[in-house]
Amino acid sequence: MELVFKRLMFILLLVAGFTSCKQADLYERLKNVPGGEWKAGEKLSFSILVEDTTIGYNLFASIRHTNLYPYRNIWVRMGLQMPGADTTTYQDFELPLADNEKWLGTGLNDVYDRRVRLFGTPQRFNKKGTVIFSLQHIMRDDPLPGILQAGIRLEPAR
Repeated sequence: MELVFKRLMFILLLVAGFTSCKQADLYERLKNVPGGEWKAGEKLSFSILVEDTTIGYNLFASIRHTNLYPYRNIWVRMGLQMPGADTTTYQDFELPLADNEKWLGTGLNDVYDRRVRLFGTPQRFNKKGTVIFSLQHIMRDDPLPGILQAGIRLEPAR
C-alpha cells in the first residue's frame, strides 16, 4: 500500500511539474544551403505567425558555417513583409562570425553556429498574422562557400 502511494505521489508531482512550466513562445528555423555554397540570388524565406502584438520581440539571424568560410563576417539582406502587406521592406546587416583569433559562436569540429541580434531594442508588430522574413547574402562571392544553413529566430523580449 505504501509503495502504491509513493508511486502515485511521484506521478502527480511529475505531472504537476510538466504542466506548471510555461514554454517560451519562440520561433527558430534554419534552412539548408544546397552544397554549402550560398548563391547570391537565393533568398531563404521564413513565415512566422505572430499572435501577440502587445509585446516586443528580439530578432536574430543565425548562420551555420564551416571553417572553410573565407571571411570574418557576412553581409545579409533581411526582407520583412508584415501581415496583410503587399510590399517587402529590406535592411542590410553585417554579422560578425570571427574576431582576429577565432570563430565566434559555438562550434563542433569544423562547423560553427552563430546567432546575432539584429536590433538593439525589441521590435513590435502592429497587426496579428503571418510575417514573412527573407534572408540573402550580399557578399561579392557568388556562390559564397562554407555556409551550411541560415535562419531566423524570434523570441519574446523579457
